[in-house]
Amino acid sequence: MTRIPHSAPGERGAALLLVLMVVAIVTVLATELAYDTRVSLQIAANARDELRATQQARGAVALSRLVLHFQQKLDQAGGVAGQALSGMASAPLPAAAGAAAGAAVGALASAAQGSSFSFRLWDAIPVENGVIANLLGTESRSGRRDESFHAVIEDEDRKVNVAQLAGLNTVAAPQLQRFLLAIRDPRYDVLFDREDDFGNRLTRKDVAAALRDWVDEDTTTSSIGANPLAPFEKGFGDENQYYDRGDDRYRAKNARFDSLDELYLVAGFGDALVAAIGDHLTVYPDVNATINVNNTDPEQILVNALLMSDPPGVPQVPLLDPTFPQKLEAALRLARPLPFMTITVQQFATVLQALGLKLQPIYLQAQNTDTRSPFGNKSSTYTIRATGRAGNVERTIDAVVTMDSRAGALQADLGRILHWREE
Repeated sequence: MTRIPHSAPGERGAALLLVLMVVAIVTVLATELAYDTRVSLQIAANARDELRATQQARGAVALSRLVLHFQQKLDQAGGVAGQALSGMASAPLPAAAGAAAGAAVGALASAAQGSSFSFRLWDAIPVENGVIANLLGTESRSGRRDESFHAVIEDEDRKVNVAQLAGLNTVAAPQLQRFLLAIRDPRYDVLFDREDDFGNRLTRKDVAAALRDWVDEDTTTSSIGANPLAPFEKGFGDENQYYDRGDDRYRAKNARFDSLDELYLVAGFGDALVAAIGDHLTVYPDVNATINVNNTDPEQILVNALLMSDPPGVPQVPLLDPTFPQKLEAALRLARPLPFMTITVQQFATVLQALGLKLQPIYLQAQNTDTRSPFGNKSSTYTIRATGRAGNVERTIDAVVTMDSRAGALQADLGRILHWREE
């Protein structure tokens, strides 16, 4: 009978330990492989969603440009809408409208005959996937419910065009007044008349002069005089005095801005000032662009009224009335039965006149061919802020599009892109 030898207890323990080590190593490798697989899958999914979100945002920009294309066509055709709105403006008003508002709209109705009205398509038509799906009668082209896009179109011609500060007095003077009015609030006092990190101390007017010096063609400083119609005067100093201090010295550009980010290079501008008034400034419209009177910002509407006054920039008694903003808002609401309708410069001036303001005669002309007028009722430069979403990923695109003569052959198409930034 053969006897099977028994292994020593130490050998059995070593074998068991070896098995456990192998199992542990295999478990670690399997876990690491599973983790790497999940990470790789998530990276691939994120990359897919990033691409989808970016394409959704780009699609929103393209759709917005299409809306702006039709806006230009509508602006060119505007007479038919003018006749329809003339009838609406001359309709009887409710008794609760108020005497001042009633007089404003009555004057507007008589001025509207033969005038050109239009609609702000970009303000009336929401650019988002839900609206487009309803228009097309489908959910979406891809059928995916986790994808969406949304775009907001903003009129650049209603803002303070800082490039015009270096232009002719007819555009520089009103833009200067609009800029100074935008920063007049006492809460902004802390941003001025204090030394910055380089020892510069600038007043509100100094900052306005620095903006002009940044874009003008000479190297001497500008100053603001007492004549509101020709406010800028030639100084005798070096306009680069603010930029010759510190380690990173540079010079004024002496050319127009390429983007709003350049404001940080101008003396007096910093994070606080840009955050406070950056939304009121623009650098993208043409140097000959007009100020669109079809504005929805109550403060800017009052500024435009102040600029149209005779003499310009001097508050008249009606403007000092605390209830004047409400009266003007009510009159404009009746003049524009729908918020996305537009009126002409003459019609806006007629409303102001009916509310008791004395205006410069050029704004009351039915056909204003006076080149001294800085106002208009159409825009040609817009900012598009488009957002695309896919899964948990969101992408944003800021694009500035112009439909003016700078667009060249694209003026009659989808316009020219002046600025593009993806985030």
